[in-house]
Amino acid sequence: MDKHSHENNDQAAGASRPTSPRSLIEWLQSGEFSEFIRAQMQASHIPGLSLAIIDQGSLVHTAGFGLADIALGRAMTPQTLLNIGSITKTITCTAVMQMYEQGKLELDVSIDQYLPFTVRNPAFSDHPITARQLLTHTSSIADSPLFWSGYVSGDPQAALLDWLQQYFTTAGSFFDAKRNFNAWAPGGTYQYCNVGYGLLGLLVERLSDMSYPDYCREHIFSLLGMNDARFLLAGMPREKHATLYDYIDDGDTSKVKMIDPEWSAPAGQKEMHVPHCLYSYVTLSDGLARTTASELVRFLMAYMQDGVLEGKRILRAETIKKVLSDQHVQGLGSSRRIQGLTWYQGDSYEEDRAKPYDSATATWWRDIWGHGGSDPGVSTYMGFRPTDGRGVVLLANLGGRPPARPEIIERIFTWAGDKR
Repeated sequence: MDKHSHENNDQAAGASRPTSPRSLIEWLQSGEFSEFIRAQMQASHIPGLSLAIIDQGSLVHTAGFGLADIALGRAMTPQTLLNIGSITKTITCTAVMQMYEQGKLELDVSIDQYLPFTVRNPAFSDHPITARQLLTHTSSIADSPLFWSGYVSGDPQAALLDWLQQYFTTAGSFFDAKRNFNAWAPGGTYQYCNVGYGLLGLLVERLSDMSYPDYCREHIFSLLGMNDARFLLAGMPREKHATLYDYIDDGDTSKVKMIDPEWSAPAGQKEMHVPHCLYSYVTLSDGLARTTASELVRFLMAYMQDGVLEGKRILRAETIKKVLSDQHVQGLGSSRRIQGLTWYQGDSYEEDRAKPYDSATATWWRDIWGHGGSDPGVSTYMGFRPTDGRGVVLLANLGGRPPARPEIIERIFTWAGDKR
């Protein structure tokens, strides 16, 4: 029955029209919500999007929209695998804090004592770099152009230890004193850094005597029932994973990285979705977890429930509190954000919005803890609000920062009911 038919029936019923506020669940299950999501996707050219939504601490809705693969017409579902970009860092943080809980790692001592090589900013060689600095992006380590050129089709061909040793040791073939480090001392200014999370992944490997992917599978994914979650492509059925896309409107495919080698651009067409191959880079621990909305929401719920889900604990309650606490980081670039250990509180997406916030009235973002992700063909978000137990996981197979993402997140977090 269409909308107008409902309206006509309500008019005939007169005073019987319901006036109670719709619940969040009712809204999420409505055609209005689906239309809103599809309109946002269309405006931002997003092929496929999956959602998982929590309210009052319980999972209340999962949904998929659009296509996981355009050419095959394969639908995006909450069970579709996608590499989640830098949300991976929250998984790495969890593994590191497990090492901390076991007494294997101290947050504020030099990481050199845990590694087979020394990591120092050459301009400040007397300043040790610590795990806390890596977790808060204050280590003074920089992502050099070499890092950004390290994407490869398929799984990584280099070993994490070997690559990092070449990056940080003065005799290493990737060492560059000016490009691999910033011009300030460790522990000072914030500068987002992926390579630092490669080091954290290596710390997990050294302290657990396991590969980083194996460690996460055994001590995080398996405990939370994230049975499809993985880092490596080897052994993964391709049909489980979404195809990743960039959208272009000028026909210039040369600006798109990691294009699927089997794809050919339609002749004479300017607007198109360009598919990527499934790629990787050696620092898996900074951005290459592959999971689904239905699984990632279980990880989020564990954080919302003081580290435990369905009787399985990944971190102690006091450790969760430590992770989700203000680390008093300087230089974040926005008064709207607080840096915890990896996680952020406040608005991380002000720059993504088509319209700026009215700072006098927009306060919904202040209490939300979360993290986003962005990589070729990927845009993701995970966050929750402790005050009312509302949370959102959003995974999209389009690269960059689509304007739809913050609008969708805002609409879900600000829903407070309306009159039917």
